[in-house]
Amino acid sequence: MLCVVDIFNEGVDIPEVDTLLFLRPTESLTIFLQQLGRGLRLADGKECCTVLDFVGNSRPEYDFANKFRALVGKSHRAIREEIKQGFPHAPLGCRIELSKRTQEMVLSNIRQASLTLKRLVAMIRQYPQHSTLPLTLSNFLTLNPHIDLNELYKRGSWSQLVQQAKDEINENSADEDLLKMLRKSIHNRILTCDDHAYLSFLKLLCQNNFIVENSSQRHALMCHYDFWQKTGPECGFDSIDQSLAKLNACELKAELLDVVNWQLAQTKHEQTIMQALPEVSLRLHARYAREQILVAFGATTFERQPPAREGVFVLKDQNIELMFVTLDKNEKQFSPTTMYHDYAINEHLFHWQSQNSARPDKGRGLEYIQHQKMGKRLFLFVREQSKDEYGRTMGFVNYGEVEYVSHTGSQPMSITWQLKEPMPHFMWQQAAKLAMG
Repeated sequence: MLCVVDIFNEGVDIPEVDTLLFLRPTESLTIFLQQLGRGLRLADGKECCTVLDFVGNSRPEYDFANKFRALVGKSHRAIREEIKQGFPHAPLGCRIELSKRTQEMVLSNIRQASLTLKRLVAMIRQYPQHSTLPLTLSNFLTLNPHIDLNELYKRGSWSQLVQQAKDEINENSADEDLLKMLRKSIHNRILTCDDHAYLSFLKLLCQNNFIVENSSQRHALMCHYDFWQKTGPECGFDSIDQSLAKLNACELKAELLDVVNWQLAQTKHEQTIMQALPEVSLRLHARYAREQILVAFGATTFERQPPAREGVFVLKDQNIELMFVTLDKNEKQFSPTTMYHDYAINEHLFHWQSQNSARPDKGRGLEYIQHQKMGKRLFLFVREQSKDEYGRTMGFVNYGEVEYVSHTGSQPMSITWQLKEPMPHFMWQQAAKLAMG
């Protein structure tokens, strides 16, 4: 049994420990996992580790949700669903079991501790009682580090929430329409994209009053569509500069800058440029909305926005095909004819099922087999599921260029692709869980 207070620092390892007492609350998931990990070492004669938690049940604000998220690992499923279904996406070789009574208590805690609009507005109102610093999003997050901006922006933009806290909201004002647009753009686009280069571009854009250099035109166009969602002419703009100038006039710089800085801090996995396509402003293994990908490849322009359709997108002038894959398909969102069986075989090979019309002796199917001979390049973008845990359309991870290896069947064809770069570790884990059922 081990019971200590700030005596053993990180790195001290006692494998024989078989009982842990949790006596002090912590908001840090890293410290929580380190504490738990002290008892999870293997040792001769040690059958299990007993954990006695004297914190959670005595504190209604104790954050069960993030603790279980830390145990399950990177997942875009709502943690409530993981708990209800017995943690189907726990790490490979692991299982988490809760008694019915414990499950009910944990779910009740998560409901009570959830970041409701009422609770959030109350926290903003009370901010001056806890800090002498100005009320900004950055300062608010410093005081409340447990708050996730994905949760906050489900309730409203920071500016909207501050207005509500000060009872200054005006539902019919033009400013309110802009705030709604800002909230939607940040929640659905900025917080779902983890491209370090694009986020750094947005940061510089805010600092430069939305004036952009010619070398960043595709990033600027991505920004235009992230906020306006329509072509420039449809929005009444003659140029990208006009579009960005309008964003500058909205006075959203301070809020957007705080959001971008927060998102940059969350983005920690390695991303590299696409060496073979330097003009494409995407990073390998970063996550993007479909529209952002089409902008980066030049398919979507300031004047033209092609129809948004899932599956594949062919750029005839570049002899390039983009393949968009959803691993975990929901029957409510996919018809029987589009429930393709796609999964990772290993970190270098990906099994992909073609459209039902594809056959190996002619047409699109034959093109897939002979794409290298034809000089055609194929790029794969993969997401875990259609919607993330916040109900947003999930972005696609850039797997990069792929090449044909083999195939079986016809109408549809089952094709094995070779990835030029191994898939990111976080996606391989998820794809392996899905492939194993």
